[in-house]
Amino acid sequence: MKRRIAVVYGGYSGEAVVSKKSAQMVLDNIDRNKFDVTPVEITKTEWMAHIDGAKFPINRHDFSASTQDGKLTFDKVFNIIHGTPGEDGILQGYFQMVGMPHTSSEVFAMSLTFNKSANNTYLQQFGFNCAKSLVLRKTDHYSISKIIETLGLPCFVKPNEGGSSIGISKVKEASQMVAAIELAFDENSEVIIEEFISGREVSCGVISRQGRAFAMPLTEMISFGEFFDYEAKYEGNSNEVTPAEIPKSLTLQIQNIATEVYDILRCNGMIRIDFLLNEKGPYLIEVNTVPGFSDASIIPQQAAAAGISKKELISLLLE
Repeated sequence: MKRRIAVVYGGYSGEAVVSKKSAQMVLDNIDRNKFDVTPVEITKTEWMAHIDGAKFPINRHDFSASTQDGKLTFDKVFNIIHGTPGEDGILQGYFQMVGMPHTSSEVFAMSLTFNKSANNTYLQQFGFNCAKSLVLRKTDHYSISKIIETLGLPCFVKPNEGGSSIGISKVKEASQMVAAIELAFDENSEVIIEEFISGREVSCGVISRQGRAFAMPLTEMISFGEFFDYEAKYEGNSNEVTPAEIPKSLTLQIQNIATEVYDILRCNGMIRIDFLLNEKGPYLIEVNTVPGFSDASIIPQQAAAAGISKKELISLLLE
């Protein structure tokens, strides 16, 4: 018997556009011989199941939908919401309450990794290298000179919670700092400012395979701009090389770090960890627990390099 899968997409942030593309990739490639699939869009105003061109409200008491053919229930959710509420633990807490299995990690891993500062502080306790940083809240009074004294220039200013490089700036001069901080505050109530680490940027996807963390081939991201920003990720302003052309020993070191982080955080499903490499070794930059999953995204590229088709990858995540 086919299992009924809800592909949940959308969300409350600017990443909803990316989420829609990721959901389409799942819908285009899922194994229809194994799964019956229903797209479910979550926005701030409504949760809707899309069936044959019609929309049916989701009953949030049990995550079901009343359709013209009766009550529609689901066996599992393929969660592909980037950003809140699908990547910060909120939706995972809801699914836990209603007893709905899903493809993402549980509340702890999701909420921790979504907060960049908290996640880096946590992982540093295990000996991982992370960039030096500080956090500002909207009510904080800050000194630009003290920020520069602490972190130097250039530095990166980011929303502390968010993804897809939305609201990120590379600040090279003191005169750019205020505008960069305000841009990041437009996306989140907290801003993280990180020291600049020069080096090659690589990313490693990790999935659960046969009950164990499996690290996929690395991708090197070579941006044509200042850094790997939204345009580089989604509008072709970069060159992504998979497998990354780096020494095998370094590849294995990064893959081992990635699987160790996966296990430490008790992750499920797929994640993607971004690193910067320089003479001091790998620096862990960010853990993405609902990484981009469109045709242009890194995880499908890495899976292909590992000999895993999109259909197989989706089935692995659901099974």
